[in-house]
Amino acid sequence: MSLFDRLLLVFHSLVVAVLSAMVALAGAGAASLEWVWEAPHLRWAVAVIGLLLFLLSLRLLFSVMRRPKDEGVDRLTEFGYIRISLDTLESIAQRAARGVKGIRDLTARVRFSSDSPSSVGIGLKITVDGETPIQLLSEELQRTVKKQVEEIAGVEVNQVSVLVKDTVQPERSRIRVD
Repeated sequence: MSLFDRLLLVFHSLVVAVLSAMVALAGAGAASLEWVWEAPHLRWAVAVIGLLLFLLSLRLLFSVMRRPKDEGVDRLTEFGYIRISLDTLESIAQRAARGVKGIRDLTARVRFSSDSPSSVGIGLKITVDGETPIQLLSEELQRTVKKQVEEIAGVEVNQVSVLVKDTVQPERSRIRVD
């Protein structure tokens, strides 16, 4: 989130917090708003809505002030914590995948696994050369990426999914007969 967006959200939260506190006080009878007193059956509804808006504004205000947590996998060693970002794991996965013969283009996505917070799942979108059997290529790619990420980063890989999005036929030079 950009600095401007944060400032805008802080300003908005403060304004809504002040207004909702005034409405909540009026609904509870501590302050006077004529339209609330003219309809006493709405008084408690206005107080509850104002209180909810006030709590929501405080929640937004505190969430803006808190520094965003970088997503990554934490490892505890005897010397302290190590955090490896998901971007780093994606980079390792891409480098490992580029070493597999038959891959022309690829993108990698790393996400936390639902099984364990310390393990990840890797998704690969690849374009293949069209000469290597796709099943064999995919299995070799899965083994290679899993092994490299686990060895280099020390992070457990639960799953490596492969989506073959395209094949590229190798360009062969035309034979010219005169």
